[in-house]
Amino acid sequence: MMTAPALDLTGLDELGGAVALPRSNGELIFDAPWQGRLFGLVVHMCQSGRFVWDDFKKHLIDVIDASGVDDVCDPSVYYRQFGEAFTRLVAEKGYVSADLIEERSRVEADRLSHNDHDHDHDHDHGHRH
Repeated sequence: MMTAPALDLTGLDELGGAVALPRSNGELIFDAPWQGRLFGLVVHMCQSGRFVWDDFKKHLIDVIDASGVDDVCDPSVYYRQFGEAFTRLVAEKGYVSADLIEERSRVEADRLSHNDHDHDHDHDHGHRH
């Protein structure tokens, strides 16, 4: 049985480093299931030779720098940046087209804003503010 080489995450795991993975008590933390799935997908694609970790890391650093957000300890912020870096890398490698990424991003934004259905009702669900 062939085993994949261990992925060296030290560049992302440097405490206080520019792209350190969000951790709590030494454990990786994810605020939502999609964050863990995204992380696993990136690690899997790297281990399977689709790209090298340093290429992904460069994109992640670029995304974090361009965002102007210095607090990458918040998983909700960090994994959005992580996702953007992954999107840029897979587009650069030609695994998906920029048009497909743009369309998928639009569909997800519509879905998350509840614009994906055609009916009138209160989305407040009876909550008082």
